[in-house]
Amino acid sequence: MANMITGIISITIGAVILSTVFMSTVKATNTTGWSTSEVAMWGLLGLIGTVGLVYGVLSVFGLA
Repeated sequence: MANMITGIISITIGAVILSTVFMSTVKATNTTGWSTSEVAMWGLLGLIGTVGLVYGVLSVFGLA
């Protein structure tokens, strides 16, 4: 039970940091002059962060 509470707190902190810091940094970056592949890889960072958060939620509840 203590591990689940610790996991929920960690997920909450991770969600706040992902939404306020990580996503705003990724979306606000000036990509002018970048190649198409660089822009695509930069856009993939948001998806990777979201998938990581979902994986964390699943692992806390024993589903991953």
